[in-house]
Amino acid sequence: MPSGLSPFAIGTFDEIGSFTRARFPHRHDFYEVLYLTGGGGVHVVDFEPYDIEPNSVYVLAPGQVHFWQDTEQIRGRVLVFAEEFLLAHPGGLLPAPGGSPLVRLRGDQVGLVDGILDDIDREYRAREPGYATMLQAHLHILLVHIQRLRRAHPSVPVSSSLVWRFTRLVAKHVLTERSVGAYAERIGVTAGHLTDLVRAALGTTPGAVIRAALALEAKRLLAQTDLTVVQIAHRLAFDDPSYFGRFFKRETGASPGDFRRDIREKYQIARER
Repeated sequence: MPSGLSPFAIGTFDEIGSFTRARFPHRHDFYEVLYLTGGGGVHVVDFEPYDIEPNSVYVLAPGQVHFWQDTEQIRGRVLVFAEEFLLAHPGGLLPAPGGSPLVRLRGDQVGLVDGILDDIDREYRAREPGYATMLQAHLHILLVHIQRLRRAHPSVPVSSSLVWRFTRLVAKHVLTERSVGAYAERIGVTAGHLTDLVRAALGTTPGAVIRAALALEAKRLLAQTDLTVVQIAHRLAFDDPSYFGRFFKRETGASPGDFRRDIREKYQIARER
């Protein structure tokens, strides 16, 4: 990329690298669009398993943990980019943290997404004058179409731009900020208005979103690292590890130790890493 532009790449799973098919929990600091055209097995995203099927699109946000299980001949394309590469604020284009990362394509939708990815791939490989701007435009079009497909599936929640900003802020700052009022101030609304927006878009409260984000980060650390429960409690800014244990069990239904054991046994994580 020319100087000053954020990272961007597109290619097959083999071209982007074997790490894209890693069988152990890992995460990235950039966005990924995964377009699967073939293969079998399970794609696990933040501990939710999704059966691998052709014509499936996953949009993964920075920080999400994912890995592959019992996979066979995964085929498709991988597109990676930084948030700063987008033409506009991504609030209306990308799924809110905690939402489903998956859209299954049907009928004409397959040709539509294939065509856009072909255009992106050609621009990326040819690198003619102005190609970076063309890539940004094509990426914007791709994300708009994916968001339209989300709206066509009632089971996939689509949030407003303000709610997206709130959930992204929580995902980025939950280790240091857990006040609903502080997030509302950052966004420029009252805490009451933020509560109304979150209830309407997600069917829950801002406080519940914050607690869920904190519990999810705890799950990620328990599955992905060998940190002790006490170390994880401190990493998550809990002064009292026993209180962290009670919080985690209240949010997830399991103790931290039980969760780590069960998730690693279920997905054979310890053996794969």
